[in-house]
Amino acid sequence: MKHDLVVVVPGIMGTTLTREGVDVWDISFQALRGLADPAAAVERLRLQSGIGDGEPEDRYALEVGEPIRTLRQLPDLGGHGGHGNLAKRLGIDPRRLAVFTYDWRLSNRNSARKLKTFVERHLSRWQETADPRHYPEAARNAKVVFLCRSMGGLVVRYYLEACGGREVARSVVTLGTPYQGSVKTMRMLTGHASGLYRPWRSLIRDVCSTYPSMGQLLPTYDAVENDIFGRVPLEVVMPIDGVSSEMVEDASRFADTINTAMEKNEEAGAPSYELVVVGGARHPTAYGVRHGQGRPLTYLDRSSDSPWEAADWFGDGTVPKRSAEPPAMDEKTRTLWYGYRHTYLFDAGPVMRQMRRMCDGQPLLQELADDDETGIELPDTVSAGEEFEVRATRADSAMKLVVQRLTEDGRIVAEVPMERCGDGEFRALLQTEPGLWIIRVASKTSDYTCSDTVLAL
Repeated sequence: MKHDLVVVVPGIMGTTLTREGVDVWDISFQALRGLADPAAAVERLRLQSGIGDGEPEDRYALEVGEPIRTLRQLPDLGGHGGHGNLAKRLGIDPRRLAVFTYDWRLSNRNSARKLKTFVERHLSRWQETADPRHYPEAARNAKVVFLCRSMGGLVVRYYLEACGGREVARSVVTLGTPYQGSVKTMRMLTGHASGLYRPWRSLIRDVCSTYPSMGQLLPTYDAVENDIFGRVPLEVVMPIDGVSSEMVEDASRFADTINTAMEKNEEAGAPSYELVVVGGARHPTAYGVRHGQGRPLTYLDRSSDSPWEAADWFGDGTVPKRSAEPPAMDEKTRTLWYGYRHTYLFDAGPVMRQMRRMCDGQPLLQELADDDETGIELPDTVSAGEEFEVRATRADSAMKLVVQRLTEDGRIVAEVPMERCGDGEFRALLQTEPGLWIIRVASKTSDYTCSDTVLAL
């Protein structure tokens, strides 16, 4: 409703984390170039062993800063767009908006408890200070509309179901939330992050393996193709080098807690809320791994010799379609599929229009189905000066596709035509200078565009 408070919950990399005023997770080329000693960088970025749902020790503690306002990229977990001018883009009074900033390294249980305190404080403030001439219902009836980016949706769902948040929730929009985890998290934790030189893969692995939030993003669906057991969840085939049993068990407990609490809340007649799930469904997305005795772990993609269904291999490029939906849904859940990749789901125009309507308590737009099934495949991280491939799937030559490289402010600095390389597939090779770049695939004959970010090191 127009008198409700709007709370935005970012995901990984969505909040600046600082030490002595330095943004320590700015992993731009300029920042990484100065890391002459990766071991020292690991020590500076990691958390203490056995932190669980607790707080960092002083030596590992970081200050929670502002919401990021520019693009960020974490290898294999995709990019995170900025949160600048949010109130204007959502078309709401800035006083109705509160962005929850938090230490995204910590357990999502920890963050959910802090979200509870944050919501109580800001909702009370809004109810007490809202101008009754414009918001006559705010003092008595204001609740909260949650807009959640990626992992932020898990923080909110835990708060709602396990921390009593249903009492204040009007509606929830999750955008690219990995409800059942992401195989890309495994890539990162096993030292196979794509596009990085070995020292940086090791750095990302050694740092992120200490973050409880990362473990809670491990896949909980049947993501493993095993020689003996067939298609099974991770816990059946443990141990896997680089992924601790404790992490896998915690991911399962975290998901089970939400699902069990939701069932109990429904049985007890707890206040309900409207859930809108927004996901991407067209882009080749890592979905599973092959695991066998005496063989290295193999990450499966759509070209793998695997018996899985073709539909398994698509999503938003980071979160597979199956994982973008909660395992249990009711009649108050709506699912909206779009052709955008993970980084840009929150910022895409049609999605923003739907969020505007949610903020004002209006029905969602009944949009016509988009017949365009074209998807894009590209790496998250590349080596500066070396060629990398961008591929389009389920495309048509009449589209006359091109790949454009853009600066963060949208200036096109290069354009390469895509060439046919198979049935419905097109490719182009690019190379780029160091930095974080927007890569856009566009049609010369239609309004089709699709963008993502690439970090060149």
